[in-house]
Amino acid sequence: MYNPINRYKNKVILVILVLHMATFTNTANAEVTNTTQDCTKIISTSKHKPSHSTPTFTKLSLALERYIEGDVVCLADSYQPVILIEDFNSGSKPLIIRPLQYLGTTIKSRYYQGTGLTIKNSNGIIIEGLIITGGLSAILIQDSSNISITSNRVFNTGNQAISIKPRHYGGSHYLIKDNIVFNTGMLNPQYGEGLYIGDGSYTKDRSRLRIQHTVRDVTIMNNIIHHTGNEAIDVKANAYDVKILNNTINDINLKFNAAITIATESSFAEFGGYIIEGNVLTNIHNRSGYRPIAIAVGHGDTVIKDNIIVDEAKKFVAICLFTTFLNPKLNKVTLEHNILIGRGSPFSANCTGGTKDKAKAVVTVK
Repeated sequence: MYNPINRYKNKVILVILVLHMATFTNTANAEVTNTTQDCTKIISTSKHKPSHSTPTFTKLSLALERYIEGDVVCLADSYQPVILIEDFNSGSKPLIIRPLQYLGTTIKSRYYQGTGLTIKNSNGIIIEGLIITGGLSAILIQDSSNISITSNRVFNTGNQAISIKPRHYGGSHYLIKDNIVFNTGMLNPQYGEGLYIGDGSYTKDRSRLRIQHTVRDVTIMNNIIHHTGNEAIDVKANAYDVKILNNTINDINLKFNAAITIATESSFAEFGGYIIEGNVLTNIHNRSGYRPIAIAVGHGDTVIKDNIIVDEAKKFVAICLFTTFLNPKLNKVTLEHNILIGRGSPFSANCTGGTKDKAKAVVTVK
């Protein structure tokens, strides 16, 4: 029997040191990420005449009507109404939307209704440094490409926090970096994912995923995700070329699946390619009575490397491969230098996840 990940016990000092270093690094990166670019347009509802010559608008939509390639649109008010950007193309340079002062603007919804920021059918947008809270979801990216979500604070959502979804077209090239996400699923814990990539809804006969369009080239890195109502990061089979790198994940309260879940649906997928590397995962719980899982994968090709997983539950499984590898051309999983600190099981190659599939991965251990 091979040992696919290293297993340690009672290394409490090491664990605390690693977690503090990871959290400090992520927080520090997020805190200093504040563009020095000058604002080219400002959004403000203040009645006072501005002392600067920068064009000022009362609504973001009015500023976008006069968009110039490379605009940096700064939000000056402490509170900003919900944002909807639809059918927008930034051209050869991205549109940047940020507060005038870092973390100085909050999009606050009430009663877990609506979405704080929605981008549909658009291209080339960077959202950075906002606080988004209180809605059913915080950020929805749909049928859009070349989108970056960086250095935001997202919390207290009714369902998931940040979603990238295909619907009519799909999209590509996404960066989710240096965000802090917590307290998701406050209204519907079952849908309380921190990050939700793809679309897991099935056809009526449940023979395949309903949405056949895809999202691809997604990088999720240096985020801090904690206290979620379900998965911290949930990637569906209609999302591929996904990299999950150097995230700190803690206190995840699962309904099912794992803290990081990759394509465990019972659905044939034509594309793959996933990297889960350098993440720290701690305190994973399952409120349904199932075994809590840190990383679950059901599709390939996938590399799981250099992750540190800490949990003391006896039923805990660090890495679980589901038997949903239905595409024989994309059924490979590589495990390399992962560490479990705790009493649970380091690895299982035969997780069913409630499906009737029996397609196991081809595993390589380095």
